[in-house]
Amino acid sequence: MPPAWLLAAEIYLMNPDGTNVRRITNNTTGENFPAISPDGKRILFESNRLRKESDPTNWVSLFVMNVDGSGEFSLVPGNSATWSRDSKSIAFHASASGKGKLISGLPGAAANDSDIFLLNVDDFLSKKSPARNITNNPDAVDDDPDWSPDGKKIIFTSHSVTDDQTNSVTAEIYVIDANGKGKPRRLTNNTEEERAPDWSPDGKLILYSCRKGDVVEGRLFGTFELCVMNADGSGQKRITNNRVAELTPSWSPDGKQIFFQRAVGGLFAQLFTINADGTGEKQLTFPPGFSAFPSWGRTKVQTN
Repeated sequence: MPPAWLLAAEIYLMNPDGTNVRRITNNTTGENFPAISPDGKRILFESNRLRKESDPTNWVSLFVMNVDGSGEFSLVPGNSATWSRDSKSIAFHASASGKGKLISGLPGAAANDSDIFLLNVDDFLSKKSPARNITNNPDAVDDDPDWSPDGKKIIFTSHSVTDDQTNSVTAEIYVIDANGKGKPRRLTNNTEEERAPDWSPDGKLILYSCRKGDVVEGRLFGTFELCVMNADGSGQKRITNNRVAELTPSWSPDGKQIFFQRAVGGLFAQLFTINADGTGEKQLTFPPGFSAFPSWGRTKVQTN
């Protein structure tokens, strides 16, 4: 079961330097994994507010709201969603059958039959056009998608359905054409867990979290470092070496900085920025409280 503070999380906005923190949602449910649309107008997020009594505590649906918190509407069940660069479509992972079992109790957890789906938001609202499954792989758990800047490709994590989902040795990063044609191509290939890939704004690099240690008792995660590679999978390298959980990284709009969460004190996460070369680290949020799942807006966001 996830910690209670994750089930009652709220969404906040702040400036890139950590100032001007303001609360966007205000309720008793868990709102996680916010993603600001590239045009700066809307925020995509997941929430457990539609969960039935019989559902797992971390069962969620996807929602969209205006950047000031107004105009909320629900989409479909799913997790870890991300916008296309034209702000029209989203990619996310979800149970292929709609009946899959969640593989862990944490926010963003995939189902044991999770695939990558694409959905045009406006078409869904006007025509109820369904989401499209582009991986459709019953032998793997596919999650954590991100779009290429040109919108033609999707990167994602995939791991075996028989793997230890809390300490995976098969989780690798793949790329597939966004039209769903052709087979996914593996970009990483080792016995270390790679997750949460994020494509750089210029399309040349892929940022991700790479596990460098086993899960430690009393902690939610093992040791994850920030890693980067070329878009074709070459030149893989680690850019941090802190032996703590550094997760959900995202690029700044100019590709010069990285926004991520780090486990502080073994469990509670706080938000940090770092230069793309690993220098210039800065902590933006501090205890008390848990700050996680950062998203760096690609354009200036106006809230007044």
